[in-house]
Amino acid sequence: MPKIKFVSGGIFILLVMGGLWIASQRPLWNDEYYSLISSVINISYSHILGGGVNEGNNSPLFYTLQKFQCDLFSYHPPQEWMRGHWTGNYPYDWAFLRIQAVVFMAMAVSSLFYYFARRNSWGMGIYAIAVTLTSSLFWFHWTEARPYALWFSLGLFQILILLKILENPEDLNEKNLIYLFFLHCFLALVSVVSIVQIISAGIVLWMFHRPRLFWYGFLILIPLGICIFYYMHAPHYDFFFVDGPIALINANIPKDRLLIIFMTAGILIFQCRGKNLRSYLEIKYLVFFVLMLGAFGVILLKMKCSQTEAPRGFQISSRYFLSLLPAGIVGTVLFSEYFFRAFLSRTWKVLAILILAVFLAFRFYKTSSPININLNAITGHGSGSAHR
Repeated sequence: MPKIKFVSGGIFILLVMGGLWIASQRPLWNDEYYSLISSVINISYSHILGGGVNEGNNSPLFYTLQKFQCDLFSYHPPQEWMRGHWTGNYPYDWAFLRIQAVVFMAMAVSSLFYYFARRNSWGMGIYAIAVTLTSSLFWFHWTEARPYALWFSLGLFQILILLKILENPEDLNEKNLIYLFFLHCFLALVSVVSIVQIISAGIVLWMFHRPRLFWYGFLILIPLGICIFYYMHAPHYDFFFVDGPIALINANIPKDRLLIIFMTAGILIFQCRGKNLRSYLEIKYLVFFVLMLGAFGVILLKMKCSQTEAPRGFQISSRYFLSLLPAGIVGTVLFSEYFFRAFLSRTWKVLAILILAVFLAFRFYKTSSPININLNAITGHGSGSAHR
């Protein structure tokens, strides 16, 4: 245990150092400039928390933390930025404004390593890091002064706490439910779309855990109220699709990862036929995962039917469905773990390792490919700041 904590801390430090270096080499996107000037520097804390941010992405927690960071260190953007000239070579400013994203992403990855290394083995912890680092959107949002790194990290923390609760349903630790409550509130303060992940967690807890009804007032209703409040106060724009719903989901959960999850789920169900499937953590997580996929699928289809003609409004991008990214990463690692355990003989275990290695190598190729790593169209970045 102490060794795993020590290694997790080392991973955190390395990721922070690497992330800040990368951040210092990348000029800000138009979206980052716009958020800094309009939603952080030129607005008060009361306006942020009161829903006064003039962006479709109403994320009061992110803007409050960013403003607090700037105030704490008496940071002032270059004057040319304030005058609307978003240019110049400012490596310090680029890195400083992205500290929040880098730190939260480092916490998320090191926590993921710690969970799977403690649950299974160091090898599985390293595999969890590899799965994360072969996610294109992770690289895209890792060093970005926008709410998405915070959303990804809080979503991952929520899933890890949920797994911890579901692993021992007969041993209810109310401390974990309290952690989950605060994570749900933080998620609601990052994005109103987090309600999909929050409600999915509540349904799974009700199906497999049955905590006292009292807890649902905290776990679901209070975060739901926060989401509704900020949704009502956020500006609503017309929108259009450049990429279809399948492409937007695929950007967060690639098809090869879906194959691993559902193929292994089929193996589990076949091997455990006649047994109580409700007792398996993988089945509980599968329900959570399918609920999220189904909810986002319905949302995407509804939006597709309501879209306007481009370029009127703003582009729907993969970032608005970012809850699926940590869900897909954890699902891939969890079901890969079972896939390896499913085969008893040494020969079959070696074959299982080779199959997982091929999937990982394929994902590494897709992530590092110059064609596929350019995600401007899917993520909505570029000149024009369409996502204000």
